[in-house]
Amino acid sequence: MRPGEFEIVAPSKMVRPFVRRYLYANHRLASPMVVHAKPTGYTYFSNFFGRSSGDYGEIDGVQFARDERWYLYGQNFGQEVTFFHAQSLELLVCELTPTANYRLLGIPGAEIVGIAGPLSSLAPPQERIARECFKLGIKASREEHLAEADAYFLRLAETAAPEDPIVEAAIKIFEAANGAVRVAEVGRRLGITPREINRRFARIIGLSPKYFGQTLQINWVVGLLYANDTETLTRIAHEAGFYDQAHFNHAMRRFLKQGPKEFLMSNHALLRDFLVEPRHHRQKADTPASATVAPKANRLASTASLNSTARKG
Repeated sequence: MRPGEFEIVAPSKMVRPFVRRYLYANHRLASPMVVHAKPTGYTYFSNFFGRSSGDYGEIDGVQFARDERWYLYGQNFGQEVTFFHAQSLELLVCELTPTANYRLLGIPGAEIVGIAGPLSSLAPPQERIARECFKLGIKASREEHLAEADAYFLRLAETAAPEDPIVEAAIKIFEAANGAVRVAEVGRRLGITPREINRRFARIIGLSPKYFGQTLQINWVVGLLYANDTETLTRIAHEAGFYDQAHFNHAMRRFLKQGPKEFLMSNHALLRDFLVEPRHHRQKADTPASATVAPKANRLASTASLNSTARKG
């Protein structure tokens, strides 16, 4: 595995209601690594089991170091987020489902949007469980670290809040369409008004359903840009569900701060691997998580390299 890469691992079936995928790294860096995080529509929990000397993060220009083991990273609502890893990548990042923070940690959506910080500050009861479940360091194997994470989420699932079937069904519709579906259409399929969908998303996820869908859509279209570099921008915009290239350009600048041509000319190697790699790892029910691995880099895999609660804007 080249320095700077993460292994993308499908979670076990038991934790999939809460965990989308694991991103694992356990190696030294040849040189410091800077990660520029972008909105993804998902939240993250990180277990830093190795060294952290010199690591820090920045949110909208405010810098802070990292000195605790477990961190939560909420929805990115357009903030400028950067992480600096000085010597190593020795961590397990858990990409959570949009409702996991609400169901497992009891944190309403609005309270985690634009927030990153240590688990001890954001969810003290769950931090105490983490101390019981996470014991291993850098000498442990990937499978052992994944087993610890599975055990942790299964513990949290014992007292999880019941799911909101409307929100869960709406999320599935957005994900199946890569975000390219109107909120009114989602409501029509579910037999509920857009206003009610907005109310439920705000309470549980913290984002409007429109913004959530747009985030999925822009991540999908960037993946298309990378995977289809011989296609015209207009054709890619249409394939991703944008009305025209002007709408596509506007969305790129809103979410990624660059137009498509400027973006492709920039150095986003980590983002390229993260988006081109399929985001939905699925396994057979009897297949262990360690059996499905795709070594890819992740521009958000170190999203929790924050050491104190901070508001991103």
